[in-house]
Amino acid sequence: MRLQLHFVFYVTLHHGICKQIIHRHHIVKRLHIPDPMTDEMNNNINKPWQVSRYEANVHQNQSVYFDVDDFEEIIDYYVMTGSYQKSLNICNEACLVHPSSIPLMLKKAQLLASFNKEDHALELLSTIENLDPSNNDVLLTKGAIYSQLENYEKAIEEYNKAINGADEPDFVYCNIAFEYENMGNFDKTLEYLDKALRVNPDNDLAIYEAAYCFDLLSLTEEGISFFKKLINRNPYSVEAWFNLGVSYINAGLYEKALEALEYSLAIDNDHEHSWFHKGYTLSLLNREKEAIDSYLESISQNDSDPMTFYYIGECYEKLKDYAIAKSYYLECVRKDPEVADAWIGMGVCDLETGAANEAIHYFKKGVGLDPENINYLALLGNAFFNLHQFEDGKQAYEKALTIDPDDEETWLEYTEALTNIREYPSALDVLNRGMEALPGNRNILYFMSAVLFLCGKDHEAGFFLEEAFDQTTEGIQNILTRFPALNNNKAFQDSVDKLI
Repeated sequence: MRLQLHFVFYVTLHHGICKQIIHRHHIVKRLHIPDPMTDEMNNNINKPWQVSRYEANVHQNQSVYFDVDDFEEIIDYYVMTGSYQKSLNICNEACLVHPSSIPLMLKKAQLLASFNKEDHALELLSTIENLDPSNNDVLLTKGAIYSQLENYEKAIEEYNKAINGADEPDFVYCNIAFEYENMGNFDKTLEYLDKALRVNPDNDLAIYEAAYCFDLLSLTEEGISFFKKLINRNPYSVEAWFNLGVSYINAGLYEKALEALEYSLAIDNDHEHSWFHKGYTLSLLNREKEAIDSYLESISQNDSDPMTFYYIGECYEKLKDYAIAKSYYLECVRKDPEVADAWIGMGVCDLETGAANEAIHYFKKGVGLDPENINYLALLGNAFFNLHQFEDGKQAYEKALTIDPDDEETWLEYTEALTNIREYPSALDVLNRGMEALPGNRNILYFMSAVLFLCGKDHEAGFFLEEAFDQTTEGIQNILTRFPALNNNKAFQDSVDKLI
């Protein structure tokens, strides 16, 4: 996808998370005209008097003189409201009125580039460069256009020329870093992000882009070291402390993560993402009640993120407060019906409270959104078995195994479901297939012995029990938990006594 160009070089921070993977801020680099704004945002833009006057003149078919600054106000207004073609038309008109105006020529070049007329834009920039060789905006615009053309080395060359004359050299370093990232040279990317932060330690763009690179490359330890050094240079950087906390989370160092996030909140108590990640960290430490408090603080800053409601629901589910958990899952899907995990969460709450019929409805919604998710299919299969809809349950489990035959837990859950309804031959068939898919898997061997004991095939059962035994009692305790009837099975108890 081509990058477009705009007068301002800017970035958009996107906040996104998913279950099981700690979310981060992903940086989307844009050297481009922003997407058309919503009506609400458009309504919040004050229309300059120049625009009102220009529109009145057009309506009355009159011609009125505007100076360069006035034309710039009009052009910028239409860019910000998404009327790009109108912006270019007015820019062309302005250049006829003020043919030697470098600011207008520069705007025209940038607009031409945004319509993928890069050659024309570069010709115009060369003209400007001849008229004003020291114009730094020309170099920045050329760099952005070459980036748009995927000529990253040429873009870097132009940006390097612009560094010395730049008002904000840290952002120029960021642009160079982006070009190296486009080339897949992450060492250079991080080098230039570090340069940006040495110029301006508060450059949040550079901080988050560095965090993104460390995350992308799974350089957890390097990321921790990077943010520690940044904090040494700028100890009051809330974003540095925040990203150090996220790095610690990725490293599984949850207590250290909590400490770093608390520092970020000590600097800025309204930092929404620190509150969220503090909640996430507390939930990883099984401190659900405290986690809920932190998530609620995050919501008090911004209640638009559906996933925060999801994670609160997950905490209440862990606390076995299923009614409240379901209410938060419901609020999540009200905000975003595409969050499959929240539909599944509601199903789990209903299943835990004995409402398997309702659970199936929610599980089907989740599977519909993510049909390849074997965990969802296994939950759906379990719910069908709870309602004695055994054939539907078998189909769900079989589909899960077709998608991922290497998932141990699906084989075990399917076997357990069949054993609970005394379909021993079917359970043994599933286990035989499981042994083919996962040869030597001790848990499958333990389950094979358990089912054989339960259906009276003690000799074969003893063989598999001996094969599974690893000199610890963990596997034996597991099958006793999953198959309580073994507690009263003398043959099983005798075989265990011989092993221990």
